Amino acid sequence: MASIDDVFHQLQAVNTNLATLHADGIAETNATNQVKSSVDTVDADVKAGFNATVHGLTTIALIDIEAVKLLFHLTQQTDTVICTLENISRNTCAMLTQMTMQTELQKRMADDLDAIRAMEEAEQPAAALERARLAALQAEIERCCPPEQTPPACTYQPCPKVDPARMPDLPKVGGDGNRPPGIN
Repeated sequence: MASIDDVFHQLQAVNTNLATLHADGIAETNATNQVKSSVDTVDADVKAGFNATVHGLTTIALIDIEAVKLLFHLTQQTDTVICTLENISRNTCAMLTQMTMQTELQKRMADDLDAIRAMEEAEQPAAALERARLAALQAEIERCCPPEQTPPACTYQPCPKVDPARMPDLPKVGGDGNRPPGIN
């Protein structure tokens, strides 16, 4: 039969084992809490990273929208330039055609007028002197009071204009106020 001392020693051994088990349980709980804390930190970091990625993609999408607006604006300006160039081309061609015709007519008229003047001055020398005197008087009058000018045959018609482009305000990235890399 076991003595009381044996039972006491056995109880002490059980108590020591229970204390060890309790310490191991506390250590295991602490380790589990540390793992849970690490997992929570990783989860928070993943969520923050995902939110930053979504925000970055939204910023890129907004920049792309502004780029498309600028491209559309440039397309409108290009259409205006093409219209202006077409008008210049059409007017230049019409002017060249008219100048060629008028130059030929003026050459023939100058020859005819020279012949008529020579015949008239030979036939009417007094009239030729009177004409020269009147031309001198007319020149003095025109120096004082120039005659009214004939308006130009062509007036410029401008093409429709597009409002000037403006650089959009780029969105901020995150709460720190920094712009995306490469954007100043």
